[in-house]
Amino acid sequence: MNAFEKALKKKIADNVADLSAITPGVVVDVHVRGRRKGTLRLGDTYKYYDMASLTKIIFTASYSMGFFTEHPGALTAPVRRALPWWKASSTPQELLTHSAGLAWWKPYYLKLHGPMDPQVRWNQLKKLLARGRPGRKGKSVYSDLDLWLMGSFLEASEEKSLLEMWESLSERIETPNLFFHPRNKPRYSRKLYAPTERCPWRHKVLQGEVHDDNTWALGGVAPHAGLFGPVEAVSDWGLKLRAAVLNDSRRFGDPKMVRKFVKRQIPPSRGDWGLGFMKPTRGKASCGRYFSLDSFGHTGFTGTSLWMDPKHDVLVVILSNRVHPTRDNNSFLALRPKLHDWVCESL
Repeated sequence: MNAFEKALKKKIADNVADLSAITPGVVVDVHVRGRRKGTLRLGDTYKYYDMASLTKIIFTASYSMGFFTEHPGALTAPVRRALPWWKASSTPQELLTHSAGLAWWKPYYLKLHGPMDPQVRWNQLKKLLARGRPGRKGKSVYSDLDLWLMGSFLEASEEKSLLEMWESLSERIETPNLFFHPRNKPRYSRKLYAPTERCPWRHKVLQGEVHDDNTWALGGVAPHAGLFGPVEAVSDWGLKLRAAVLNDSRRFGDPKMVRKFVKRQIPPSRGDWGLGFMKPTRGKASCGRYFSLDSFGHTGFTGTSLWMDPKHDVLVVILSNRVHPTRDNNSFLALRPKLHDWVCESL
C-alpha cells in the first residue's frame, strides 16, 4: 500500500464508523495527470461490478460522439426524422441534456414478455415508447426514457442493433473488459461479480445479472444500463476520454465534439448537464467540494461513479454494490461526495 492509499484509508477510517452499514464494499481508483495514484479496496470487493448508469456515458454518449462527428446537424434536428413513430419535436440535444420533457422512469419491465432475446424485447419497448408523449420542455428531469429514445434514434440511423453498436464501439476504443450480458447470462462465474439486490420480483439475489429492472427485462442490453466490468477497465475508458479532451485523441471522434459533450450545455437554472454527462451542482455535487465546475462524469444506482476534473487533471472511479441486500439503503449517497473530498485531501 503506497502513501496515498494509506492516507486515504486513514481518512475513511477516521470518518466512517461502520462502512458495512453503508455498503458491503467499495473500490476507489485514482489517477492524476494520467497516471494511477492508487487503488483502495475496502470491505467485500469483487472483480466485476454492475456499472448501472455509467452505461449511459461509456456506451451511449461515447457512441454518440462519433455519430455526431459525422452528422453534426442531427444533434439539433428532430429525432422523428429517423423515428417516424415518434411524433414530438424532441432532439438528441434535448434527450442528452434530459430536457425533452419525458418522464423520469416507467416500469415497462412489467409489460415485456416472450423470449429473453434483447432485440425482441427492445422492439417491444419501442412500441410502448411510441404511445407516450413528452410533457412541457424546460427544466431537466433525469430520465431513463431519454436514453431509450436516444438508443432508438441511433439504432435507426445506423441500421445496427444496440449490441452491434456496442461491439463496434468497444473494438474502436479498445474496451474488451467492459461488456453486456445478453439474455442475462453472465460471462464469467457468478462468484466473481458483486452481488446486488435480493430482488422481490426476480426472487433471488442478483449476481452477474443486471440490477436495473427494465434492463433485465430487455434481455440485459440497453442504452442506459447493463454494462459490467472491473475497475481497471472503467478507469482505462476514463483515461482514453481524458486523452480526447486534453490531448486531441480522435478515438471517440472529433475532439471538438468530444469537448462539447463534456461541457455544460444548459444553464444551471435548468439543470447540470453536458451531453449525457453530469456537471457539478454547486454546493451539492456528487464529486464533492474540490472538483472544479469544469468537471464531468456520471453516477450509477448500484453505487458506481466516474468523475474527471480536467482543470486539476484528476480522475476518480468508485465502484460499490451499495444496493446489496436492498436498494432502500441510501446512505452511500452521502458518502460518495466525501470520498471525493478525502481523495483530494490525501493527494
